[in-house]
Amino acid sequence: MYYKVKITSVDYCVEEQDVCEYVDNDPEIEEDSEEYYDAIHAKIEEVKSRLPQELILEVECDRKSLEDVLVDAISEETGWLVNNFTYKILERKFSKHYL
Repeated sequence: MYYKVKITSVDYCVEEQDVCEYVDNDPEIEEDSEEYYDAIHAKIEEVKSRLPQELILEVECDRKSLEDVLVDAISEETGWLVNNFTYKILERKFSKHYL
């Protein structure tokens, strides 16, 4: 099946190790301090705020694997893993591969 899907409410998996190098390079912040962890969490929120919350994706798969394929497609499109998201199928067609 071919699916055109609208993805919304994406919760990206951005973790401390993904952003700590930005904070580690700041000479004004002492490592393992409260300020350090506040800066890391602020950087995580900054990264997440720049990532798209709405995507239109087109994928080809069977219905059972749609969510797994969408997870991979979001990651491929954005470069980030995702924890969860919501989606709505906008269009669905049979494709030659699945006939």
